[in-house]
Amino acid sequence: MSEIKPAQPSDEIDITQLFRWIGRGFKNFGLGIIMAIAGLRNLFFTNRAFFSVIILAGLVVGGSYYQFLSRKFYKSSMIISCDYLNNRIMENAIEKLNLLCLEQDRDGLAGELKIDIDVAKNIRKFYFKPFVSEKDLVEIEVLKEQLNNVAAEKKDLVDKVISKVDVENKHAFQIEVLIYNPDIVKNLEIAIVDYFASNAYIKGRIEINKQNLQARKSKLTKESNKLDSLKQILYQNLQSMARQNREGSNNVILSDKYLTDPMEIYTEDLDLNNELLEIDKKLYLQPDFELVDGFTTFKEPESASLLKILGISFLISLVLGYVIIGLWRFDQYLASFAKKPN
Repeated sequence: MSEIKPAQPSDEIDITQLFRWIGRGFKNFGLGIIMAIAGLRNLFFTNRAFFSVIILAGLVVGGSYYQFLSRKFYKSSMIISCDYLNNRIMENAIEKLNLLCLEQDRDGLAGELKIDIDVAKNIRKFYFKPFVSEKDLVEIEVLKEQLNNVAAEKKDLVDKVISKVDVENKHAFQIEVLIYNPDIVKNLEIAIVDYFASNAYIKGRIEINKQNLQARKSKLTKESNKLDSLKQILYQNLQSMARQNREGSNNVILSDKYLTDPMEIYTEDLDLNNELLEIDKKLYLQPDFELVDGFTTFKEPESASLLKILGISFLISLVLGYVIIGLWRFDQYLASFAKKPN
């Protein structure tokens, strides 16, 4: 008679049993949430008189806050671009202005921005954000350096790629201000632009850049005048050659020297003229520091509306009601232990 060997326990995990455990876990978790919600609902309706009183009190407090204590404020923004500004300078400047906004009399803010005290008292807070983050700027510079190292022999191609990679408005910043009176934004716009432009660090660099452009313009103007004289001599020589109708060499003789390509003079003159026009453009626009977009007056307040405040008051009152009932029941639970004999 053959012996029946008992089944050996398998070391392998039963996948079906595992999924059943997971399913029961999700089911119990869902039932727990539903039971908790049902318990809160039952607690609310059991104590509806208490919740009605506390919610009504919360709505009255919220409405009173909106009517008597809160102050409407508005938001406006401007964009400035400056080649000499960075996140550190902007952060330090905005932080300084916000600290001055915390002062009660606002004399410091009025003096710093050179504005009237009434305008200073209507400023709530300043914010700023760069158009291009500092992390992106670092990544762009690393990429440009890698391109230069990899393809140093193809300089023209690398320069074209870098010009495409380089980000416009990388020195642009958006400045936001919260104010109580929206009619002061235009005066505030002028004050903020002057505040940054009069900064010693920025002002010195703007001035030296302007002087360099003017010196460059003067130099190019002199070179352009020389080329004009040279073109005139060239033209006279060409006319003389046409009259003589000589055969042989086509070179033009200028002071015993030969000019093999007369068009180079005209090309150089055009290049100088384009560079002079670009300098005039920079001197007029001053792109190293300019106001890209100014403040706009908005009549729609940025502060919370009455409906939003009442909604927040309702939720706070509801949560507070549950907390009070929970503390009361916990106190009863502790009192029951005190009544029991040792």
